[in-house]
Amino acid sequence: MQQLCGLKWSHDDRELASGGNDNQNQHSQQPALRLTEHTAAVKAIAWSPHQSGLLASGGGTADGCIHFWNTTNCHQLNSVDMGSPVCNLAWSKNVNAIVSTHGYSQNQIMVWKYTSMTKTIVTGAGDETLWFWNVYP
Repeated sequence: MQQLCGLKWSHDDRELASGGNDNQNQHSQQPALRLTEHTAAVKAIAWSPHQSGLLASGGGTADGCIHFWNTTNCHQLNSVDMGSPVCNLAWSKNVNAIVSTHGYSQNQIMVWKYTSMTKTIVTGAGDETLWFWNVYP
C-alpha cells in the first residue's frame, strides 16, 4: 500500500479497513479482502453499526463514488457516483442512514437513507461556514 489515507475499525473490533493512495481498501498486512473498484485515493471509510460486515468507502477527486461492500462474502453491494470527491463518511447510530461530505466543486454535506440512497438533507459549505443539524431523534 502506498500512502495511508483512511483507517477504521469495525464496530466489533474484529476487522480493520484501510484506504490508500493506491485506490484500494484492504484489511491488515495480509488482507483478507482487497477491494479495487476505486479510481482515486480512498479517504473515506465507514463501518455500518446496523449490519455486521457492511463497509462503505469513498473515492477522491478522480473517482467521486461511494461503494458499499459486504466484507463477509466479499461482494460489492452498490456503487453511487457522487459527482465530486468523497471526503468523509459516517453512519448514523440511530437510523440506517449515512452522511457523506464532498470537496470541490460541490462542497456539501449529504445525508442518505440506506439502502435506497435517497437524499434527506443537503447543505453547502463553500463559504467556510459550518451548520450543525439535528436530523434524527
